[in-house]
This record gives sequence, structure tokens and C-alpha cells, in this order.
Amino acid sequence: MKKQTRNLFYCLLSIMAIAIINKVIFITSSIKNNLHSCNSYYYQWKFGKIFYTIQGEGPPILLIHSFYRGSSEREYKRLIKYLATKHTVYTVDLIGFGRSDKPKITYTAFLYVQLISDFINEVIKQKTDVIASSSSSAYVTMACYQKPDIFKKLLFITPTSLATLYRNPGKRDKVLKVILESPIIGTTIYNMACSKYMLKAKFKRDFYYNKRNMRSKIIDMYHEASHLQGSNNKYLFASQCCKYLNVSTRQALASINNSIYIVMGDIPHAEEILDTYLAINPAIEYSRLSHTKELPHLEHPTEVMDICHIYFDH
Repeated sequence: MKKQTRNLFYCLLSIMAIAIINKVIFITSSIKNNLHSCNSYYYQWKFGKIFYTIQGEGPPILLIHSFYRGSSEREYKRLIKYLATKHTVYTVDLIGFGRSDKPKITYTAFLYVQLISDFINEVIKQKTDVIASSSSSAYVTMACYQKPDIFKKLLFITPTSLATLYRNPGKRDKVLKVILESPIIGTTIYNMACSKYMLKAKFKRDFYYNKRNMRSKIIDMYHEASHLQGSNNKYLFASQCCKYLNVSTRQALASINNSIYIVMGDIPHAEEILDTYLAINPAIEYSRLSHTKELPHLEHPTEVMDICHIYFDH
């Protein structure tokens, strides 16, 4: 009996220690204030406060960040100044990301489709051009399909493959989601996945073509964004890991009449991904940027700026 009591005590002590370590990680990860932005505001949406910025004057253009751990509107920081010379530039931290609220909900593709439409209708309040990265391209496509009158030109940066977007959650995904959302195990897994070590590995493997272009400030920025608001971050992480953010955009892509331009980095299966998009909508224009990967707007912003100038300003 004493042995069982002692084992239970050690078990509870271990759980408490893990919980404290997780808490310390969240606190220490967000004390540097690496996410400072000028001209920032909050939009009170029905599911929480949405952080956004406005800079420049001219026709509106909305920049929507990628869907990686730690993503935020700061990934466009090197494009904003250039675009703001001729446009009113809106950037946004989508719900569950960066400085926006991170509610304990199941995050879905249609949540983001609705947010994008509502943001344009209620904040920008006029037809707008859009730049979107990775999976955000899919949600912009769906929003444009549903409400074409609020969109102008669309530019997608390394959009997610249509095959990946087509995958739906299965029984195993639903079980995994419960585990990833659990208080101790789920939070610990999240902190491991979003450690600086894992973020650096992700940048080296998928984001940057040249490791020398990586800056510690960028890693710090992603690390902080992925830890603001503590353990609430794991709910978006769980939904994404378990395919709740996927949506088939084939019909929408084939139907919308808006101009679409794809900027594709030098990523695996880039040619195949482009061919799939073009097979569905042959009117799509595109550029391949060599010596970049999934985030060309961070690694080689000048090349992306040149494309934006030709595409949006002519």
C-alpha cells in the first residue's frame, strides 16, 4: 500500500513538474516582443479579436500569412514598405495565429474562409487585391468563389498542393486530436514541435534555400508568435495536424474569373503542383523563383516585389 502511495505521489509530482515547465516555456518565449508592428489595430470578430495593421495610401491590398507554426503578418515585413508606396496595405494575424485570439475551438477551413470575407467586408469595406501564402491561398480561393464582388487580383505564394487539401479527417485523426488537445500530453507535444530547435530545422529543410539567409531574429519571431496566449496554441495545432483545415478548391478554382498569379519557390513537386492548378484553370499565370523554397517573400523579397509591381500596378 505504501509503495502504491509513493508511486502515485511521484506520478503526480512528475505531472506537476511537466505542467510548470510548459508554463515557463510559454512565459519565457514571449518576453522579447519580437512582433512589434506599426499602425496596429484589433477587429472584434465573432470568434475573437483579430490583430491587423494598415499602412500606406492607394488601392487596398490584403496580405495573408502562411499556415505554419509561428506564422504571423510579420512574414510580410519586407514587402509592406514597398507595397505601401502605392497601396493601402492591410496585414492580418488570422485567428489562432500571432497576436490574434486563440480560442479553444476546432479550427476549420470554412472558419478562415468566413474570416477573410468578413474582414474585407467590415474592415477594408471595398474590393481588394490579395496576396496569400501556402494554405491561405485555398481559403482566399473559396472566399472569392463565394463572394467574387469583394476581390480583385489574387497572388498566391507557394500554394498548398490540391492533393494535400483534398485529404479529410479519419477516425485516427479524431483520436489524435483528443490527445493533442489534452492538458499535459498535448501541451508538451506542442512545445516540443514549436521549440527553437524544431523551428530552425523547419526553416533549413522547407523554408529557406540558402541557410546563410536565415536570421536568428526570424526564428525568434516565429517562436514568440507560436507561444503567445500559452497552451491555447495547441488547438489550432491539433486541428491542422488532423486535417480539419483541408478543403477541396477544385470547383472554386475552375469557376472564379479573377486574375490569379502563382509565385512558386523551388520546392519538391513544384512542377506537379503548378500543372495541377493550370489543368483546372489554364488562365493562371505563374513564375518559378530559383534559389528559394516555401517563403520566397522572406528569403528574396526583391524578386517578389518585382512581380507584385508588374502584376498589381499595370
